[in-house]
Amino acid sequence: MSNLNPSSPRYIVIEGPIGVGKTTLVNLMAKRYQGNTVLEIFEENPFLARFYADRDAYAFQTEMFFLLSRYKQQEQFAQRDLFSALSVSDYLFVKSRLFASLTLSDHELALYDRMYTILTNQIPTPDVVVHLHAPLEVLSGRIKKRGRSYEENMDLEYLDRLRGLYHNFFAHYDEAALIEVDTSDVNFSEDRAALEALMARIQRAYQARNAPAQLIEF
Repeated sequence: MSNLNPSSPRYIVIEGPIGVGKTTLVNLMAKRYQGNTVLEIFEENPFLARFYADRDAYAFQTEMFFLLSRYKQQEQFAQRDLFSALSVSDYLFVKSRLFASLTLSDHELALYDRMYTILTNQIPTPDVVVHLHAPLEVLSGRIKKRGRSYEENMDLEYLDRLRGLYHNFFAHYDEAALIEVDTSDVNFSEDRAALEALMARIQRAYQARNAPAQLIEF
């Protein structure tokens, strides 16, 4: 996969709710296939801990910071040579809008959307998107296990609504080849065969979506 041929995807995005294992999988794929990573730098958001403690008070600041941070990162990524190596990211840019729709008031969302609409014009589109999902209890257990201090006060109702938001979004997603993966019983870190099988699925999905139309002779 390091020497990509024209029939292989160049840009893969792994998406899903908090705690589902996106970043872990991205790092594994990049290491295994000698690719580049585009990772969300959520630790730099100065409002995140306060957001989890009081969503209403800090939602707008948190979402605006994420929006501008993700845009800057995507802008830099778009300037790279996307055809020289595999690139794998742990978020879609539309993630910003999904989270904002869940956390902002109608007035705040209207202001947010003005900026979001302007920024989406130059965002690169992935070749394949992998939607990771898992039951609420699995996500909650993984979040507790990784022990991030700013996630200690996370509301499980918020997390469950986020799961539903992702499911609804990907039920209608058609901008790239899409693969659904239930991570309840799979550990990509420990199961090399599972990682290889996923990459094979990604390859097939990409080729199926990009297969040239066959000429029908009469």
